[in-house]
Amino acid sequence: MSLTARFVVFSLTLGCAAPAVAQDRALAFELGFGVQSAPAYEGSDEYVAAPALSGSVSTFRMLGLNVDRGDGMGFGFGPSFRVLPERTAKDHPRLTGIANVDAAFELGARVSWRWEGVEAWTAVRKGVTGHDGVVADVGSDIVHDYGQGTEVRFGPRLSMANNEYASTYFSVPAGAALPAYSAGAGLYKVGLELGVRHDFNDAWAVKGTVGWDRLVGDVGDSPVVQSRDSGSVGVQVIRSFDFRF
Repeated sequence: MSLTARFVVFSLTLGCAAPAVAQDRALAFELGFGVQSAPAYEGSDEYVAAPALSGSVSTFRMLGLNVDRGDGMGFGFGPSFRVLPERTAKDHPRLTGIANVDAAFELGARVSWRWEGVEAWTAVRKGVTGHDGVVADVGSDIVHDYGQGTEVRFGPRLSMANNEYASTYFSVPAGAALPAYSAGAGLYKVGLELGVRHDFNDAWAVKGTVGWDRLVGDVGDSPVVQSRDSGSVGVQVIRSFDFRF
């Protein structure tokens, strides 16, 4: 068979196969938006309302990748978000002499692995606004399905931060109202979280969370910190999307 004939046969074969491949492409994900009550800044004993965001991908079949978590088990991934309110000496006079910090938006990725009744995960985020630091969270949950769309999770949380993050939020320069202090990188927060989720249908769900955190290490010893321990309560509305093409 000539080279030209071979090319024609290959092109026809590819053309016939392309629709099947295209039909097999899929993207299923969910996004959560809500509000939570949390410290005005990490270490504060004052509480404010702040945005609560979440996201995950359950199916991704394209670009040579095939991730399908249709049964809820195995590998999962998705974006990770966090919003931190601004911190100013005007609002918190005890921080006079420490540089103000704009409202921060952190963006990164989250990966997880789910077994029957247990899920472990880690998330890494970098500050897009407010700070240039990097924060990593690690957690695991015992998961119980009560049926009829209701799921309960409970488990520990660990958070680590690099020098940039620790310095931005917990170091104190000489001459400030608080004693001078230099905060370093490492494990800075431990905690527990209880979450309850109810799926109304394939598209809509609601999730509530209650959490406890404790600042530790260099960060916990910072003069910026008024209370090492803090709590949080939040609720999110979750919208699921499923595209097949």
